[in-house]
Amino acid sequence: MNDVETRTSRIEGLGLFAARPFSTGKRIRQINVVREVTPASPLREDLGERADHCDYPNGQIVLLGPPDRHVNHSCDPNAYVLCECDGSFLVARRDIAAHEEITVDYNINITGGTAWPCHCGATRCRGTVVGDFFLLPLDIQCEYRSLLAEWFVDAHGDRLRGLGLV
Repeated sequence: MNDVETRTSRIEGLGLFAARPFSTGKRIRQINVVREVTPASPLREDLGERADHCDYPNGQIVLLGPPDRHVNHSCDPNAYVLCECDGSFLVARRDIAAHEEITVDYNINITGGTAWPCHCGATRCRGTVVGDFFLLPLDIQCEYRSLLAEWFVDAHGDRLRGLGLV
């Protein structure tokens, strides 16, 4: 059974949508990582590979394949990325209805990223995807603390402790 589908999104271009309901805490799918992007294996624009199809776990740059490259940002996401030793998974942060767009907050597990205007349309839209967990409002950082990857907590433990998040 195909649990997700890609189609036009009101947020941006294409989006990933639930083909069936998902309960809070349930894994939606394992994220399709095509490969690590390195100087020896750079993005190939001639093949349609783009920087906005990448993720940045634990100091790496990885190219996401379909359909996961189409997961859009939301300032009030219904899913998050769970990083485990055997891969990364989209997990429902709250109940997701069939045909609802699956979204994540791009500001989780990242520092020093690029900022751009947000068009997610969420009631609590912050207006900007800041590209840095530590630039989020403290109440959002506290809300997201349990969603942080272990590698991110290990790498930024001092900063998290300074905020009372560890």
